[in-house]
Amino acid sequence: MPIAPPRSPPECLATILRWLACAVAARSAGGRLAGPVIVLVTGRIRDLGQRFARLAARLGAGTYKPRRHHGRNSGDPRPRRRNPLPHQFGWLLPLVPEAVAYRSQLEFLLRDPAMLALIAAAPAPMARVLRPLCWMLRLTPPPILAPPRPATAPPRPATPPRAVPLSLAPNPRPAPPAQQARPAPPASPVGRACGPPCPA
Repeated sequence: MPIAPPRSPPECLATILRWLACAVAARSAGGRLAGPVIVLVTGRIRDLGQRFARLAARLGAGTYKPRRHHGRNSGDPRPRRRNPLPHQFGWLLPLVPEAVAYRSQLEFLLRDPAMLALIAAAPAPMARVLRPLCWMLRLTPPPILAPPRPATAPPRPATPPRAVPLSLAPNPRPAPPAQQARPAPPASPVGRACGPPCPA
């Protein structure tokens, strides 16, 4: 019996997301999940899977080029569309409890060395795809997907004190009056006896 070749990380992730979307769609039976919610969730899963597949294909073909960040144009801000899906950590599990099985499969895939090497080739775009997937499944992403820490600002140089104009300078305290020297006691007169007379 021939042994099936090992699947690549993009194929593994595509299989996980396909079955995850099927689990979400199955919640429509008995009205356990509303139809519009199912459409939104499956669309979100499908979008993340397609973005990952395109990025992985560009990395495999050697055509990926990181974007240069030129900063945001503050003069023409683009309004962001409000996400109608929940935002709390692990929001998909209360809606689809069966998704916990696919969380463990995703956790195992994110430990695969081949998957980690693929993420390391483009960590920022991979994080934009995989972090939302980990968030909805209540899965802590690996450190390679952690957002970059902001650079610490260099310490500001100490500024020398500014000279205060004489008109604004406070008046100095008056010096205490000089103490007058006490007069010396008068000198003793010459020949004045300082004791009884000496015997002759």
